[in-house]
Amino acid sequence: MSAPARAREPGHIHLPSVHIRAEHGRGFDYEEDLYVSGRGRRRKVERVIRFVAIELNQPILIRETRDQLCPEDLARIEAALPVLMDEGDPETNAFMEACARAEFERQSRIAAGIERACERCGCSESRSCSGHCIWLTETLCSRCA
Repeated sequence: MSAPARAREPGHIHLPSVHIRAEHGRGFDYEEDLYVSGRGRRRKVERVIRFVAIELNQPILIRETRDQLCPEDLARIEAALPVLMDEGDPETNAFMEACARAEFERQSRIAAGIERACERCGCSESRSCSGHCIWLTETLCSRCA
């Protein structure tokens, strides 16, 4: 895990990062950020997930996916924030590592052409936009079309 979670600017929440390395400099980095704007009913939260595949200690694939959290996902994340921001907690570390490994598997399927992904936001067949989306074209989801 990386340094303690931090806010880079008001309205920005950086969840604990995960950095996995194996033999020969292989591995991946996973970061998840939330950007909050507005207040009350106009409040919006954009989630940005960054995934970097590493080979021989060099990045070989960098993907960033973005979506706007639906009210249900936002409520779930807000309830979990006190736990998620405690990087010293073994459950937090295990949860974030599970998220990172799931993203690694998803990105591997996308790179291999096994799973399609939206060309704009990066959602895919196994991880739709928050609040769900459907495929409108072969390369665009309903939120982006």
